[in-house]
Amino acid sequence: MNRRALLAALAALPVTLALPASAQSVDATAINAYLTGLKVATGRFTQRNPNGSTQTGTFHLAKPGRIRFDYDKPAGSKVIADGTWVGVWDPKSNRNPTRYPLSKTPLSLLLRSNLSLREPGLVKGATRDERGVHITMVDPKAPAEGRMVMTFSENPISLRRWALTTKTGQTTQVALSDVRTGGPVNRSLFTIYGR
Repeated sequence: MNRRALLAALAALPVTLALPASAQSVDATAINAYLTGLKVATGRFTQRNPNGSTQTGTFHLAKPGRIRFDYDKPAGSKVIADGTWVGVWDPKSNRNPTRYPLSKTPLSLLLRSNLSLREPGLVKGATRDERGVHITMVDPKAPAEGRMVMTFSENPISLRRWALTTKTGQTTQVALSDVRTGGPVNRSLFTIYGR
């Protein structure tokens, strides 16, 4: 069987992510449906930074492409993705946001409107432990930009945390709590300029 035929045959199989022999396989169909249905969410977060420090705050998510993190301390610290750019406000070092293209960050994976675990090259692995199911993903169009590991509870399925590792190897972990999904969205929350 040539490579193209093999890939076509694999694509036709049900979405099941293989785990190490000691673990059970993960049926990703329900996780995929959850990610597709996740359009709006708000809640609290705890962030562990690459230097070991921890920060807390509130978040607002509105797919596609929008998320906002308001940090409890220091006052005025925030990160906003507006669908194209990520703006970072650090009151200790800048008055205006430092901007990065959203497409150059692993966060863009979470914010896709139609994220599908079936996309070739997206899922790099999956594991299960007492904290849940961990799915490692990279952007197939920019795999060198970093990776994201999303952790889901299984019963019910819910996004519990993620870890973003940049292309330089820096990892930031975010744990979610008090998450509410659905509801109206104030689009002005995701404006980088004028804030």
